[in-house]
Amino acid sequence: MKWKRVNLISILAIDMIVLFALPAIANAPPPPPMNWFLLSYSTSQPTLQGLQIAECNTATCEQPTLFIQYGECFATGCLKPNAKTSQIAKDYRFDCADNRCLLIEVNTFPIDQPETQEQSKEQTNKWFRLIGQFSDRLRLSSPMFKNPQTKNASFSYSAFWQVLVTKDSLQLGPEEDRQLYFIFLTPLQEYTSQMFYSGWLLTITSEVLIASIFLWWRKVSRQNIVRTLVAIAMVNLFSYPVVWSFFPSLEPFQILLTRYLGISSLVVALVYGLIMYGRRSASSKKIIFISLLAFIVLNIAGGFIALWFGYGNRLPIAQGIPYRWTMPISEVFAVVYEAWLIATLSLGQLSLKQSGVLSLLTNVTSLVLGLIIFGTSLFT
Repeated sequence: MKWKRVNLISILAIDMIVLFALPAIANAPPPPPMNWFLLSYSTSQPTLQGLQIAECNTATCEQPTLFIQYGECFATGCLKPNAKTSQIAKDYRFDCADNRCLLIEVNTFPIDQPETQEQSKEQTNKWFRLIGQFSDRLRLSSPMFKNPQTKNASFSYSAFWQVLVTKDSLQLGPEEDRQLYFIFLTPLQEYTSQMFYSGWLLTITSEVLIASIFLWWRKVSRQNIVRTLVAIAMVNLFSYPVVWSFFPSLEPFQILLTRYLGISSLVVALVYGLIMYGRRSASSKKIIFISLLAFIVLNIAGGFIALWFGYGNRLPIAQGIPYRWTMPISEVFAVVYEAWLIATLSLGQLSLKQSGVLSLLTNVTSLVLGLIIFGTSLFT
């Protein structure tokens, strides 16, 4: 019977790996051209009301023309839209959220047409500048090459620009060291992509260790200590992906597939909770088996549904919840979710209040250890 269970889990694990490997090798379209503008502030942080990208035909930019605009810009010094701006709006999208703006080319497959005289003239527009309307004043950047490497009239296929907002201007410069692999990722996801599995292992290890000390201090019986530690390890298989997948997927500039996969991780965790509530009297061995089986089967189903509805949409969605909200809410979810399941699986040995204290202690410990080992950039 044990071998049948092991073989079943092995087969499902292989199926799960194959399923999630298929999109990586599929003949998918490439991501569209993107230019990210990352805003930072030297002193105070005025509210960004509108941001314009102006084209220039000389390095001094005596006669700028509006290329595209986000928000409102009506102060003295802002450029007015023209016929060309309306045409560009069909091919490009320019959005800002939090401290990031994204210029993305949505029409990447134009039909070949003879070059017009107007298009030939536009080839001289090798420079651009930013014009930003903030809550306190208007700020302008110095002209920069659209593509610092080739110095042609088109923006780089994918680039990152650092925009320092000073007291009276915008200091614009390309960030050449950033890896384009993180083109779709928020700063949190870029950070977690480097430590997801190691962080997962750290979380389970640290929480089991802290729980052992806590339960020993509470003089819980050895059998119940083992059962509770098993519950903590298994519950983290489901709570950890929600914290690091669902909540980051709610942030701005996420593609549709990322959001569906995040929602899938939340649904999987909730369904697992209901399953374990119904099997709360099972032995520790059965808890492990049911948890691993549920983890594989539910993630296969959830991943397939997410891929079915979200795969192929390449354009990031600008709307979202800022990280300053998703991060603390995700930690609250982890504490409450784990406390409920630990209390459920402890067979009355731990009350919901005691499980809440234990969950809070273990989650704070794993978070602090993560910051110490992987760095404090999680909060920046």
